[in-house]
Amino acid sequence: MKKIVFLLLAVAIVSQPADAQFLKKLFKKKAKSERKASTKSDGIDDALQLPLADITAQADNNNNRNAFLGIPLGIKADRFEKALLKQGFTERRPDGPQTAKSYIYEGDVYGLHSLVTLAVSDQTARVYAVDVVDETVYPSAKAVAEPFARLKQQLQDVYGQGFVDNQGEAYTIQTRLGTICLHYEHTMGVTSYSLGFVLDDAKAYAKAYEEMEDKDYETAPRAITNGLAEPCRHTDLVGLGVKLLQDKSLKGVQNLLRSYDYTFGRANAKALTATFSIGDYQVALNALRRKQSLTSFTLTANDDVEAVRKDLTASGFVTNDQKTYRQGNMTALVSQDKQGRVVLTLR
Repeated sequence: MKKIVFLLLAVAIVSQPADAQFLKKLFKKKAKSERKASTKSDGIDDALQLPLADITAQADNNNNRNAFLGIPLGIKADRFEKALLKQGFTERRPDGPQTAKSYIYEGDVYGLHSLVTLAVSDQTARVYAVDVVDETVYPSAKAVAEPFARLKQQLQDVYGQGFVDNQGEAYTIQTRLGTICLHYEHTMGVTSYSLGFVLDDAKAYAKAYEEMEDKDYETAPRAITNGLAEPCRHTDLVGLGVKLLQDKSLKGVQNLLRSYDYTFGRANAKALTATFSIGDYQVALNALRRKQSLTSFTLTANDDVEAVRKDLTASGFVTNDQKTYRQGNMTALVSQDKQGRVVLTLR
Protein backbone atom coordinates (compact mmCIF):
# COMPACT_ATOMS: atom_id res chain seq x y z
CA MET A 1 0.00 0.00 0.00
CA LYS A 2 1.15 3.48 -0.77
CA LYS A 3 1.25 6.67 1.23
CA ILE A 4 -1.66 9.09 1.21
CA VAL A 5 -2.59 12.53 2.41
CA PHE A 6 -6.17 12.98 3.56
CA LEU A 7 -7.91 16.31 3.86
CA LEU A 8 -9.71 15.05 6.92
CA LEU A 9 -6.55 13.86 8.63
CA ALA A 10 -4.90 17.18 7.91
CA VAL A 11 -7.72 18.81 9.84
CA ALA A 12 -7.77 16.30 12.68
CA ILE A 13 -4.56 14.32 13.31
CA VAL A 14 -1.26 13.13 11.92
CA SER A 15 -1.02 9.34 12.03
CA GLN A 16 1.92 7.00 12.09
CA PRO A 17 3.14 5.96 8.61
CA ALA A 18 1.68 2.45 9.01
CA ASP A 19 -1.68 3.93 9.94
CA ALA A 20 -1.62 6.26 6.97
CA GLN A 21 -0.89 3.34 4.67
CA PHE A 22 -3.78 1.40 6.11
CA LEU A 23 -6.13 4.34 5.81
CA LYS A 24 -5.25 4.41 2.13
CA LYS A 25 -6.93 1.03 1.87
CA LEU A 26 -9.88 2.17 3.98
CA PHE A 27 -10.74 5.49 2.45
CA LYS A 28 -10.37 4.34 -1.15
CA LYS A 29 -10.19 7.85 -2.45
CA LYS A 30 -8.10 10.85 -3.25
CA ALA A 31 -8.77 13.53 -0.66
CA LYS A 32 -11.09 15.53 -2.89
CA SER A 33 -13.97 17.08 -1.05
CA GLU A 34 -13.74 20.13 -3.28
CA ARG A 35 -15.47 20.16 -6.65
CA LYS A 36 -13.23 21.86 -9.18
CA ALA A 37 -14.30 20.53 -12.58
CA SER A 38 -17.55 21.28 -14.36
CA THR A 39 -20.08 18.52 -13.79
CA LYS A 40 -21.94 16.53 -16.40
CA SER A 41 -25.29 14.78 -16.52
CA ASP A 42 -25.24 11.02 -15.94
CA GLY A 43 -28.95 10.20 -16.17
CA ILE A 44 -29.36 9.32 -12.47
CA ASP A 45 -32.48 10.65 -10.75
CA ASP A 46 -31.65 11.50 -7.13
CA ALA A 47 -35.30 11.22 -6.11
CA LEU A 48 -35.32 7.52 -7.08
CA GLN A 49 -32.29 6.52 -5.02
CA LEU A 50 -33.20 4.21 -2.12
CA PRO A 51 -31.21 4.02 1.16
CA LEU A 52 -30.36 0.43 2.12
CA ALA A 53 -33.45 -1.19 0.61
CA ASP A 54 -33.78 -4.98 0.94
CA ILE A 55 -31.78 -6.33 -1.99
CA THR A 56 -33.92 -9.48 -2.15
CA ALA A 57 -37.10 -7.43 -2.60
CA GLN A 58 -35.78 -5.46 -5.59
CA ALA A 59 -36.02 -6.76 -9.13
CA ASP A 60 -33.34 -4.20 -10.05
CA ASN A 61 -30.92 -2.78 -7.45
CA ASN A 62 -29.40 -0.04 -9.59
CA ASN A 63 -31.18 2.62 -7.52
CA ASN A 64 -30.47 0.83 -4.22
CA ARG A 65 -27.67 2.58 -2.32
CA ASN A 66 -25.48 2.25 0.71
CA ALA A 67 -26.53 4.98 3.14
CA PHE A 68 -25.25 7.20 5.94
CA LEU A 69 -27.81 7.98 8.67
CA GLY A 70 -30.58 7.13 6.22
CA ILE A 71 -29.20 9.33 3.44
CA PRO A 72 -28.37 7.42 0.24
CA LEU A 73 -24.88 7.83 -1.18
CA GLY A 74 -24.63 8.29 -4.94
CA ILE A 75 -26.79 11.45 -4.91
CA LYS A 76 -25.61 14.98 -5.65
CA ALA A 77 -23.49 16.52 -2.90
CA ASP A 78 -25.75 19.57 -2.53
CA ARG A 79 -28.78 17.33 -1.97
CA PHE A 80 -26.78 15.22 0.50
CA GLU A 81 -25.76 18.38 2.33
CA LYS A 82 -29.38 19.52 2.72
CA ALA A 83 -30.28 16.15 4.25
CA LEU A 84 -27.38 16.44 6.72
CA LEU A 85 -28.35 19.97 7.75
CA LYS A 86 -31.92 18.81 8.41
CA GLN A 87 -30.49 16.29 10.88
CA GLY A 88 -28.76 19.06 12.84
CA PHE A 89 -25.30 18.99 11.27
CA THR A 90 -23.50 22.27 10.71
CA GLU A 91 -21.05 23.08 7.96
CA ARG A 92 -17.45 23.61 9.02
CA ARG A 93 -15.90 26.17 6.72
CA PRO A 94 -12.12 26.03 6.26
CA ASP A 95 -10.12 29.12 7.16
CA GLY A 96 -8.95 31.31 4.31
CA PRO A 97 -10.23 31.66 0.75
CA GLN A 98 -11.74 28.64 -1.02
CA THR A 99 -11.40 27.85 -4.70
CA ALA A 100 -14.43 25.56 -4.59
CA LYS A 101 -17.10 24.16 -2.30
CA SER A 102 -15.90 21.99 0.59
CA TYR A 103 -18.21 19.40 2.13
CA ILE A 104 -17.14 19.20 5.79
CA TYR A 105 -19.64 19.08 8.66
CA GLU A 106 -19.87 18.44 12.37
CA GLY A 107 -22.63 16.79 14.33
CA ASP A 108 -23.81 13.71 16.20
CA VAL A 109 -23.07 10.30 14.65
CA TYR A 110 -24.26 7.35 16.74
CA GLY A 111 -23.87 9.38 19.90
CA LEU A 112 -20.38 10.70 19.06
CA HIS A 113 -19.65 14.34 18.22
CA SER A 114 -17.97 13.86 14.87
CA LEU A 115 -16.38 15.53 11.88
CA VAL A 116 -17.96 14.32 8.64
CA THR A 117 -16.35 14.79 5.21
CA LEU A 118 -17.99 13.89 1.91
CA ALA A 119 -15.93 12.46 -0.94
CA VAL A 120 -17.41 13.95 -4.11
CA SER A 121 -16.90 13.03 -7.76
CA ASP A 122 -15.33 15.87 -9.72
CA GLN A 123 -17.22 14.98 -12.87
CA THR A 124 -20.71 14.26 -11.54
CA ALA A 125 -20.74 16.02 -8.13
CA ARG A 126 -22.07 12.83 -6.55
CA VAL A 127 -21.11 11.62 -3.08
CA TYR A 128 -19.33 8.28 -3.33
CA ALA A 129 -17.90 7.99 0.22
CA VAL A 130 -18.24 9.52 3.67
CA ASP A 131 -15.47 9.94 6.28
CA VAL A 132 -16.47 10.13 9.94
CA VAL A 133 -14.01 10.99 12.73
CA ASP A 134 -15.00 11.09 16.39
CA GLU A 135 -13.64 14.40 17.70
CA THR A 136 -12.90 12.90 21.12
CA VAL A 137 -9.20 12.26 21.71
CA TYR A 138 -8.64 9.07 23.70
CA PRO A 139 -5.57 8.83 25.99
CA SER A 140 -4.85 5.13 25.48
CA ALA A 141 -5.71 2.02 23.50
CA LYS A 142 -7.70 0.82 26.50
CA ALA A 143 -9.73 4.03 26.54
CA VAL A 144 -10.65 3.79 22.85
CA ALA A 145 -11.59 0.09 23.11
CA GLU A 146 -15.01 0.66 24.69
CA PRO A 147 -16.31 3.28 22.21
CA PHE A 148 -14.84 1.16 19.38
CA ALA A 149 -16.83 -1.88 20.56
CA ARG A 150 -20.00 0.17 21.01
CA LEU A 151 -19.70 1.76 17.55
CA LYS A 152 -18.94 -1.64 16.03
CA GLN A 153 -22.22 -3.01 17.41
CA GLN A 154 -24.15 0.01 16.16
CA LEU A 155 -22.70 -0.40 12.65
CA GLN A 156 -23.45 -4.14 12.71
CA ASP A 157 -27.06 -3.37 13.65
CA VAL A 158 -27.39 -1.22 10.51
CA TYR A 159 -25.12 -2.93 7.97
CA GLY A 160 -24.63 -6.52 9.18
CA GLN A 161 -21.71 -8.80 10.03
CA GLY A 162 -18.15 -7.97 9.06
CA PHE A 163 -14.63 -9.13 9.84
CA VAL A 164 -11.74 -7.96 11.99
CA ASP A 165 -9.21 -6.12 9.83
CA ASN A 166 -5.74 -4.54 10.01
CA GLN A 167 -4.47 -6.88 12.73
CA GLY A 168 -7.31 -5.97 15.08
CA GLU A 169 -7.28 -2.19 14.65
CA ALA A 170 -10.26 -2.13 12.28
CA TYR A 171 -13.54 -3.84 11.51
CA THR A 172 -14.78 -4.04 7.91
CA ILE A 173 -18.32 -4.74 6.76
CA GLN A 174 -18.59 -5.45 3.03
CA THR A 175 -22.16 -5.60 1.76
CA ARG A 176 -23.53 -5.93 -1.76
CA LEU A 177 -24.19 -2.15 -1.68
CA GLY A 178 -20.90 -0.87 -0.28
CA THR A 179 -18.14 -1.09 2.31
CA ILE A 180 -18.01 0.21 5.87
CA CYS A 181 -14.65 0.33 7.68
CA LEU A 182 -14.40 1.17 11.38
CA HIS A 183 -10.91 1.89 12.68
CA TYR A 184 -8.87 3.48 15.42
CA GLU A 185 -5.37 4.87 15.15
CA HIS A 186 -2.49 6.14 17.24
CA THR A 187 -1.46 9.77 16.90
CA MET A 188 2.22 10.15 16.09
CA GLY A 189 4.42 11.57 18.81
CA VAL A 190 1.85 11.51 21.61
CA THR A 191 -0.04 8.88 23.57
CA SER A 192 -3.52 9.42 22.13
CA TYR A 193 -5.93 7.60 19.86
CA SER A 194 -8.69 8.62 17.47
CA LEU A 195 -11.73 6.70 16.29
CA GLY A 196 -13.66 6.84 13.04
CA PHE A 197 -15.18 5.01 10.14
CA VAL A 198 -15.61 5.41 6.41
CA LEU A 199 -18.29 4.06 4.13
CA ASP A 200 -18.69 4.05 0.38
CA ASP A 201 -21.38 3.16 -2.11
CA ALA A 202 -20.09 0.45 -4.44
CA LYS A 203 -21.77 1.81 -7.58
CA ALA A 204 -20.85 5.44 -6.94
CA TYR A 205 -17.28 4.49 -6.07
CA ALA A 206 -16.93 2.45 -9.27
CA LYS A 207 -17.95 5.52 -11.29
CA ALA A 208 -15.64 7.83 -9.34
CA TYR A 209 -12.76 5.38 -9.80
CA GLU A 210 -12.95 5.93 -13.56
CA GLU A 211 -11.93 9.58 -13.15
CA MET A 212 -9.06 8.98 -10.71
CA GLU A 213 -5.73 9.83 -12.29
CA ASP A 214 -3.43 7.42 -10.42
CA LYS A 215 -5.32 4.17 -10.00
CA ASP A 216 -2.26 2.42 -8.57
CA TYR A 217 -2.92 4.38 -5.39
CA GLU A 218 -6.58 3.37 -5.22
CA THR A 219 -8.41 0.14 -4.43
CA ALA A 220 -10.07 -1.24 -7.55
CA PRO A 221 -13.88 -1.31 -7.38
CA ARG A 222 -15.82 -4.54 -7.11
CA ALA A 223 -17.68 -5.81 -10.16
CA ILE A 224 -21.31 -4.62 -10.26
CA THR A 225 -24.10 -6.87 -11.58
CA ASN A 226 -27.74 -5.74 -11.61
CA GLY A 227 -26.87 -2.99 -9.18
CA LEU A 228 -25.08 -5.23 -6.67
CA ALA A 229 -21.36 -5.54 -5.95
CA GLU A 230 -19.79 -8.98 -5.78
CA PRO A 231 -19.96 -10.43 -2.25
CA CYS A 232 -17.08 -10.45 0.23
CA ARG A 233 -14.22 -12.59 -1.02
CA HIS A 234 -11.21 -11.32 0.92
CA THR A 235 -10.46 -10.81 4.62
CA ASP A 236 -7.36 -10.09 6.68
CA LEU A 237 -5.84 -13.58 6.55
CA VAL A 238 -2.31 -12.21 6.55
CA GLY A 239 -2.87 -9.86 9.48
CA LEU A 240 -4.43 -12.66 11.51
CA GLY A 241 -1.59 -15.02 10.62
CA VAL A 242 1.06 -12.53 11.70
CA LYS A 243 -0.67 -11.97 15.05
CA LEU A 244 -0.95 -15.73 15.56
CA LEU A 245 2.80 -16.03 15.11
CA GLN A 246 3.41 -13.29 17.67
CA ASP A 247 1.86 -15.35 20.46
CA LYS A 248 1.90 -19.10 19.86
CA SER A 249 0.63 -20.02 23.31
CA LEU A 250 -2.59 -22.02 23.28
CA LYS A 251 -4.40 -19.51 25.50
CA GLY A 252 -3.15 -16.53 23.51
CA VAL A 253 -4.18 -18.07 20.20
CA GLN A 254 -7.62 -18.98 21.53
CA ASN A 255 -8.20 -15.45 22.81
CA LEU A 256 -7.09 -13.96 19.50
CA LEU A 257 -9.35 -16.22 17.45
CA ARG A 258 -12.31 -15.35 19.68
CA SER A 259 -11.63 -11.66 19.05
CA TYR A 260 -11.72 -12.43 15.30
CA ASP A 261 -15.12 -14.17 15.74
CA TYR A 262 -13.77 -17.62 14.86
CA THR A 263 -15.67 -20.71 16.04
CA PHE A 264 -13.59 -23.55 17.51
CA GLY A 265 -13.79 -27.16 16.38
CA ARG A 266 -13.18 -30.16 18.62
CA ALA A 267 -9.90 -29.76 20.50
CA ASN A 268 -7.26 -32.49 20.55
CA ALA A 269 -3.65 -32.89 21.64
CA LYS A 270 -2.20 -32.49 18.12
CA ALA A 271 -4.12 -29.64 16.53
CA LEU A 272 -6.42 -26.68 17.10
CA THR A 273 -9.12 -26.04 14.50
CA ALA A 274 -11.46 -23.09 14.00
CA THR A 275 -13.71 -21.64 11.29
CA PHE A 276 -15.10 -18.28 10.18
CA SER A 277 -17.72 -17.43 7.56
CA ILE A 278 -19.61 -14.51 6.06
CA GLY A 279 -22.24 -15.71 3.61
CA ASP A 280 -20.45 -17.91 1.08
CA TYR A 281 -17.00 -16.78 2.23
CA GLN A 282 -15.41 -19.38 4.52
CA VAL A 283 -12.10 -19.82 6.33
CA ALA A 284 -10.83 -22.98 8.02
CA LEU A 285 -7.87 -22.75 10.39
CA ASN A 286 -5.71 -25.72 11.34
CA ALA A 287 -2.92 -25.09 13.85
CA LEU A 288 -0.40 -27.78 14.76
CA ARG A 289 -0.11 -28.12 18.50
CA ARG A 290 2.75 -29.13 20.79
CA LYS A 291 1.48 -29.28 24.38
CA GLN A 292 0.41 -25.71 25.31
CA SER A 293 1.85 -23.99 22.24
CA LEU A 294 1.19 -23.95 18.49
CA THR A 295 3.94 -24.44 15.91
CA SER A 296 2.33 -23.49 12.58
CA PHE A 297 -0.96 -22.15 11.22
CA THR A 298 -2.74 -23.03 7.98
CA LEU A 299 -5.66 -20.91 6.78
CA THR A 300 -7.73 -22.30 3.90
CA ALA A 301 -10.29 -19.94 2.37
CA ASN A 302 -12.20 -19.24 -0.82
CA ASP A 303 -10.27 -15.99 -0.98
CA ASP A 304 -8.54 -13.99 -3.71
CA VAL A 305 -4.99 -15.35 -4.01
CA GLU A 306 -3.65 -12.15 -5.59
CA ALA A 307 -5.11 -10.08 -2.76
CA VAL A 308 -3.42 -12.36 -0.22
CA ARG A 309 -0.10 -11.98 -2.03
CA LYS A 310 -0.55 -8.20 -2.10
CA ASP A 311 -1.24 -8.19 1.65
CA LEU A 312 1.92 -10.21 2.31
CA THR A 313 4.00 -7.71 0.34
CA ALA A 314 2.33 -4.78 2.09
CA SER A 315 3.14 -6.41 5.45
CA GLY A 316 6.86 -6.52 4.61
CA PHE A 317 7.18 -10.09 3.32
CA VAL A 318 9.47 -10.64 0.33
CA THR A 319 9.42 -13.42 -2.26
CA ASN A 320 11.21 -14.62 -5.37
CA ASP A 321 8.55 -17.01 -6.65
CA GLN A 322 5.13 -15.76 -5.38
CA LYS A 323 4.91 -18.93 -3.32
CA THR A 324 7.33 -18.61 -0.41
CA TYR A 325 7.40 -15.30 1.48
CA ARG A 326 9.75 -14.34 4.29
CA GLN A 327 10.00 -11.55 6.82
CA GLY A 328 12.56 -11.91 9.60
CA ASN A 329 11.99 -15.30 11.21
CA MET A 330 8.47 -15.64 9.74
CA THR A 331 7.75 -17.75 6.67
CA ALA A 332 4.49 -17.76 4.71
CA LEU A 333 3.61 -20.30 2.02
CA VAL A 334 0.86 -19.50 -0.51
CA SER A 335 -0.84 -22.05 -2.76
CA GLN A 336 -4.27 -23.12 -4.00
CA ASP A 337 -5.97 -26.47 -3.48
CA LYS A 338 -7.94 -28.51 -6.03
CA GLN A 339 -11.09 -26.50 -5.24
CA GLY A 340 -9.26 -23.25 -6.04
CA ARG A 341 -9.18 -22.16 -2.40
CA VAL A 342 -6.23 -20.17 -1.06
CA VAL A 343 -4.01 -22.10 1.34
CA LEU A 344 -1.86 -19.82 3.51
CA THR A 345 0.57 -21.49 5.92
CA LEU A 346 2.59 -19.41 8.38
CA ARG A 347 5.33 -20.62 10.67
